Amino acid sequence: MARRSKTSPAPTVATPLALPAELTIYTVGALHPQWLAWLGQGPAEVPADLQAAAVEQVDAAGLQLLLSLQRALAQRGRSLHIQAPSTVLRGGCEALGLGEWLKDQIGPMAEGAHA
Repeated sequence: MARRSKTSPAPTVATPLALPAELTIYTVGALHPQWLAWLGQGPAEVPADLQAAAVEQVDAAGLQLLLSLQRALAQRGRSLHIQAPSTVLRGGCEALGLGEWLKDQIGPMAEGAHA
């Protein structure tokens, strides 16, 4: 009888997380549990993608939640890729000294779009 080889399935792409228009102290309380649920999706080999084009309002609390998400992903062996960050998100990061952090998180598909 021929023996079947057991191979693990290829990593799948996790569902991207679409950031809301408002990423502020008024929304982080509701977003936090949603993001915690999202954290478990996808294997460690697959980066976690955030779609950030819709962000129209951001403050320090919203950016703190993003940093917390990035740290939680890193603890799980996953990287964060922020796709198409809005001008507002870029400006908020720059204002709080997080401009380089944001550049480090921008996903490879968006590299040409943020130059």
